[in-house]
Amino acid sequence: MSDITHIDLGALLKRLNLATVARIMADFEQQAAKESWTHREYLVRLMAEEVANRANTRVTKLARYAHFPFLKTIEEFDFTFQSTVRRTQLGPYLGPEFVTEGRNLVLSGKPGRGKTHIAVALAYRAIQNGFEARFVGATALIDELCAAARAGSLRETTAAYVQPHVLVIDEVGYLQHADAAANVLYGVIDQRCLRRRPIVFTTNKKLREWGQVLHDEQLAEALLDRVLERGQHIALGGRSWRTRNVDPATLGEEDSEA
Repeated sequence: MSDITHIDLGALLKRLNLATVARIMADFEQQAAKESWTHREYLVRLMAEEVANRANTRVTKLARYAHFPFLKTIEEFDFTFQSTVRRTQLGPYLGPEFVTEGRNLVLSGKPGRGKTHIAVALAYRAIQNGFEARFVGATALIDELCAAARAGSLRETTAAYVQPHVLVIDEVGYLQHADAAANVLYGVIDQRCLRRRPIVFTTNKKLREWGQVLHDEQLAEALLDRVLERGQHIALGGRSWRTRNVDPATLGEEDSEA
């Protein structure tokens, strides 16, 4: 058997990009000796730690790229307080089929009903399932697309929002949108629907009001027609989470859906 004592194991691990193995190897050697692991058990445990660390690093990196305003999971959502939506309704959006089948979702309701929390949680779950996601406010997206149209780069900017597996467009109608909103937004929505790439919308407006919000009744109708062909609309009612400790009578809130 050839002598391998001169080989620099640390250098080999670095060359193979096995940073986690290099970091934990010494501790695992001691544990293996103490617990009488076989060579295979030792190797499997090392590789499992390497894979787990890479997966966590990837999720963290993609969550940062997604530009979430905050990070929330579906497990953190209070379905008891917000009882107008059930977890079972969101089931089709929690597995890989959310992306592979190109399912869309429109979440509507008054402020504080949990729309953005759910949207972020679904996009984050998609990242955990191995996909990419992007979060953007509706006004910011429309303004960026309008600026790109004026600069002659609308195609490139549109392509950047078609690329991610999941796109969250937050707060349609919350702020005043540009007059060309429907025109520029339609390109993103149409291309994503053609490629069956999921979109999650949140909005404080009823869907029949989108024509007024986007300044074009026909394009708004066409946009929603494409989105809902492979998706659903969930209206969130009840009370605002932000004012849950305030007497509803003082706010004039109703429990009806938005």
